Amino acid sequence: MFKAYDVRGTYPNELTPDIAYRVGRGIVAFLDADNVVVGMDMRTSGPNLSAALIDGILDQGADVTNIGLVSTDTLYFAVGKYGFPAGVMLTASHNPSNYNGFKICREEARALSLDSGIAEIRDMVLSGDFPEP
Repeated sequence: MFKAYDVRGTYPNELTPDIAYRVGRGIVAFLDADNVVVGMDMRTSGPNLSAALIDGILDQGADVTNIGLVSTDTLYFAVGKYGFPAGVMLTASHNPSNYNGFKICREEARALSLDSGIAEIRDMVLSGDFPEP
């Protein structure tokens, strides 16, 4: 599920609301973000996963700016243009409709990769070990 440039899997078999919640916590913990922009595409699993992701972000102590149904480019634009410290786009790009995932970016809309944050978030998600908010 934790790929080179995103987190992606089938819903609800691999990518569950619990995983989404933990990813939200991990993003805030790794980036030390105080506000995370969240957007999603039109996949039917988006609302459930978005709600869980947002709960994780909030529980880890950050605010959420939910921009709703948008393109990935729009989310990246919002993060870069308006100076947010982080953003998460719920999408699985070209994959079939039973997939969903998270594209994560940091300040200036710089995308995270396995080598620049996704591995650390993965480790927190799998261990359940998050710093106190």
